Amino acid sequence: MGKKVKVENSLSTVLGTTSRLLNNRISKKMATHQVTVEQWVILASLWRKDGQSQQTLANVANKNKASITHLIDNLEKRKLVVRQEDTVDRRNKLVFLTEEGQSLQEELAKIVKTTTKEITKNIDKKDLKSAKKVMKKMIELMREE
Repeated sequence: MGKKVKVENSLSTVLGTTSRLLNNRISKKMATHQVTVEQWVILASLWRKDGQSQQTLANVANKNKASITHLIDNLEKRKLVVRQEDTVDRRNKLVFLTEEGQSLQEELAKIVKTTTKEITKNIDKKDLKSAKKVMKKMIELMREE
């Protein structure tokens, strides 16, 4: 018989649990702004470069077309973003931040930074850097498939 693997020690369980717990903690802190972690990913991408296509945002957020449409619909209802026709390709809609969406950048970035510091305060910086490097490599390899 082979070695028994404890499911709680499997890579997928450890990564999934870490992601869920971190996202839940950030979401609770962002609740006062009525923004979810998924919405924050979209906003953060737009803060870096405003006026992105829905497909680009879907790729950044790792979401399918229906999911990204729903996320952007909700951000639009909250008046945090607007969609505009792409002047180069009229089939595309570009997503832009509103003034209100832009105004959340500092506070939401602070929440993410503070929360990340809280959960990594007892982790050696080299270990953290190494863990991120490994996870990025795994993402890269899975996207190639």
